[in-house]
Amino acid sequence: MNITNLARCFGAVAISLALASCTTTQADFSKKPSAVSKAALCKTAIETKDSAFQFQLVSELNRRGINMLECEQMVAQQRQAAAALVAVALVGTAVAVCANNNCGGGYYPSSYYQGNCRYDWQYDAAGNRCGRRSAWSRPGGY
Repeated sequence: MNITNLARCFGAVAISLALASCTTTQADFSKKPSAVSKAALCKTAIETKDSAFQFQLVSELNRRGINMLECEQMVAQQRQAAAALVAVALVGTAVAVCANNNCGGGYYPSSYYQGNCRYDWQYDAAGNRCGRRSAWSRPGGY
């Protein structure tokens, strides 16, 4: 794997981690609730298991005029965007790896002989019978 592919993989991981970590801690929320972003409030309110902390988050959301339905829709859209971004990065990496390693298949000749005339009964590209010019007709020329 070359440096470009490695950089793409790390970029995809970094972006997905950044989107996944868009939450807030109880300590950060307690310091200054108004400084916490709407996205972090919504995601944390949906994902937290602490009911007291969830109550504080929902109270802050209500103070800002945001209901939980909006939060659920926003978090769902963020997850879809993150999944799409990761999918695009993975497809791009796969395409780059295939382009560098020739994994697209290609033309493979059916015979091992590289010339136009393998046997004397065949015809060359110009339409002439091969005859004594064929590899089969020459000593050691199969």
